[in-house]
Amino acid sequence: MRRDGKYIIRGKPGSGKSTAIMLIRQALERRGVKVGGIRTPELREVGRRVGFGVEDLSTGKREIFASVNFTGGPRVSKYVVKVELFEEIAIPALERAMKECDIVLIDEIGKMELFSERFIEVVRGLWNSNVPAVGTAPVSKLPFVEEICSRSEVIWIERGKAEEIAGRLVREILSYLDIL
Repeated sequence: MRRDGKYIIRGKPGSGKSTAIMLIRQALERRGVKVGGIRTPELREVGRRVGFGVEDLSTGKREIFASVNFTGGPRVSKYVVKVELFEEIAIPALERAMKECDIVLIDEIGKMELFSERFIEVVRGLWNSNVPAVGTAPVSKLPFVEEICSRSEVIWIERGKAEEIAGRLVREILSYLDIL
């Protein structure tokens, strides 16, 4: 069952998913919309990706949660994921955003993040709520991602289309929030 106000931006790595989310955030905040949630930026050293961080969009608090330098945890490709470090930032950020914000952004709902059962529970709770949300997800078929996508409007993105998709979603979100 699709829920109004729930959107997932899907695409390949480098397609502009994260860029679209940040453009949405900026445009909504300029309109006075209170935005919360998380982002998971890649971390680079000397031009090569070495890990991923997690950042609370409301507080700016951040932590590295996946790295080529970590040991002893679940792996995705060359990265070891520290679930507890992810949860330390992501869970309070999402719970707070659901209570205090007009919209919740989640960049991203992917394989690394899904090692956290608590994250799955919080995202499922968000999708069961009336709080509007925009998430990003990879192309790969992960059971929880498919569950969330089946309950969302899914927007496929290709490189070079971030501004177009962000503009469309901002208009839809403002309409959903009855802010025009």
